Amino acid sequence: MKNEFKTGIFFTAIAQYSTVIVQLIINMILSRLLTPEEIGMVTIVQVIIFFFQLLAGSAIGPAIIQNKNLNEKDYGIIFNYSVIFGIFLVLAFGFGGGIILSAIYSNPIYIPLCWAMTPIIMMSSMVQVPNGILGKEKRFKEISIRLLLSGILGAIFGITAAFLHAGVYAMVLVYVVTDLTSFLLTFKIVKIDYTRSLNFKPVREILPFVKHQTGFSVINYFYRNLDNLLVGKFLGTTLLGNYSKSYQLLSFPITIFLNVINPVMQPILAEHEKNVVLIRDTYLKVCRLLAIVAIPVSIFFSLNAGPIIYLLFGKQWSMAILPLSILSLSICPQMLSQSMSAIWQSRNLTKIQSVSGFISLGIISLCIFIGILGGNLTSVSIAVSGAYFLNFIVSGSLLMRRALDSNFFQLFKVIIKPLFLGIILSVIVILTNPYISFSNLFITLLLRGIIWLIIVALFLVVTGELKKIKEMVKK
Repeated sequence: MKNEFKTGIFFTAIAQYSTVIVQLIINMILSRLLTPEEIGMVTIVQVIIFFFQLLAGSAIGPAIIQNKNLNEKDYGIIFNYSVIFGIFLVLAFGFGGGIILSAIYSNPIYIPLCWAMTPIIMMSSMVQVPNGILGKEKRFKEISIRLLLSGILGAIFGITAAFLHAGVYAMVLVYVVTDLTSFLLTFKIVKIDYTRSLNFKPVREILPFVKHQTGFSVINYFYRNLDNLLVGKFLGTTLLGNYSKSYQLLSFPITIFLNVINPVMQPILAEHEKNVVLIRDTYLKVCRLLAIVAIPVSIFFSLNAGPIIYLLFGKQWSMAILPLSILSLSICPQMLSQSMSAIWQSRNLTKIQSVSGFISLGIISLCIFIGILGGNLTSVSIAVSGAYFLNFIVSGSLLMRRALDSNFFQLFKVIIKPLFLGIILSVIVILTNPYISFSNLFITLLLRGIIWLIIVALFLVVTGELKKIKEMVKK
């Protein structure tokens, strides 16, 4: 298992870090060529696209990984159903999505925007079975190469379109070309035993897992995107553009680490489904590492939001500074909460995971509604950030008790030292930042980053955490 983890994380890390760099470059360029209102419009359509992608069978891949009884012919049959369902979803989104969004947000542009993004839904549906096969066979190298190449090609097309004054369609092109490239590469490296059969038996085999996992994913979707939908409706697309820009920026560190660890954890831990002690110990070690990274990063982002926004995106995004400063504080609870999904899946407890999702939906939705009532991005950001802290405590308690035969205190123990590090960092950064402020934003962030890094390194050495991390990585 150790070697599989190392191999999986190595290749996945290379692809994820490269992809994040590509996405950051795309954001830096498009943020200067497009207005907050245009980005807000695409954000709204993207939110709905995510929902249809979930319905298109995002749980099929994990279900194939978890199931030990499927054969090559079964994969072909399940693929047939994914194609049929994909066509249905494309028609539903194309005809209904644009009309509904145009009516809600009083802008007819959503009709052509929705049709332009329908290929994403079809490709998402068709690629689920190959994704499951790649994960089950632990072909992390191929997965990583596919991710990297598709991201680069999407960036090239999108940025070129933006310079040619394509407006909102430049962002659409980024997503469509990225997914199309990934789709073509997937079917190049995965061979499916195609069949005309529509025998429902293979679908029935994975249906319980898919049903509960999809239910959780839909719930998770709503509480992670409700803020975007409500901000767009009640505060306008310009404020939504600023809000989504700040949220998108803080999602980079979450993506960098979770998208390296989560895709590797479930395929490997699924083979040890009944070994609760092994899965619990692995999860706690992962949480310890995530907290050591996430808490210092959240402090740096929060206390340097202004220079970060201005350097990366330009002066027109000033309204994104305060939301980024507030939302950044939720990086750690978000990261730890999102890592729980792989554990629920590897323990084959997706039914209980759905219950956890409903609880999370209630907590976060209530907080978001309270934030919207405040009538500004600051109140929304405070509410959302607080919601993720509360959700981590509730979800973590349920996971430790029902899936890992333990309690939340054992989970909390692994993040005590990182929390203490966060307090020390906050005090020092607040005291030193006023003296490290120059007209050159890059120099300002570079010097502040060096001081931040020195403090983190000293803390890890003095407390012995660095030695423990090295031992954990070796094991």
